[in-house]
Amino acid sequence: MEKLNSHVFALVFVGTEGKYHAHVANGKFVTAILNDEDGITADFSRDYEVLADGLDAYNVVLFYTDVGELTAAQETGLLNYIRAGGGFYGLHTAAASFRESEPYHEMLNGFFNGHSPYMTFTVNIGNTEHPITQGLEDFEVVDELYYLKHNPETSHHLMSAYDHTKDETHVMAFHHNYGAGRVFYFALGHDLTVLQNPSFQEIIRRGVLWVGGCL
Repeated sequence: MEKLNSHVFALVFVGTEGKYHAHVANGKFVTAILNDEDGITADFSRDYEVLADGLDAYNVVLFYTDVGELTAAQETGLLNYIRAGGGFYGLHTAAASFRESEPYHEMLNGFFNGHSPYMTFTVNIGNTEHPITQGLEDFEVVDELYYLKHNPETSHHLMSAYDHTKDETHVMAFHHNYGAGRVFYFALGHDLTVLQNPSFQEIIRRGVLWVGGCL
């Protein structure tokens, strides 16, 4: 039986060169959500160099990033950290980040491919047995509904949403392993409207606990 961690030390990393999201303010809000959980201690950082040689202090790194570039050392440090058992949580624009880094997107199994208008839609819980989603019900949000280049055979899907503007259903959350590390991606997170949604906040907490080995 896998031994679970008793406490998760998480890094919320907000390296951003995007202009359509208030990443710094939103990232600090996410950090505060995590620090309100008894089983989590979270730090906030915009320092890219922590990716090269500073991740060993953490069980989890959460990326709330946009665009940007990774140096070879930063890319290698991040991917080696996950392969060795570190947890990775990609939030919203993490799929739109580091577009020249194929190894990063192979690890994530997601690449931003557009989104719906900012609108109200329902997130459907597809797997109610996983620790991240157990007991959760479908919930309504106001957000961007993301479209991803994604291999569905590589990851386990947890949530989806129907886009009435295209008559399409898209994955909203999935997980898989990368080496010895757990990877979780959650497509929501455009602004404070969704960040204040209780279901969103619960998935933020549970996702970090799960990739960190506490669930």
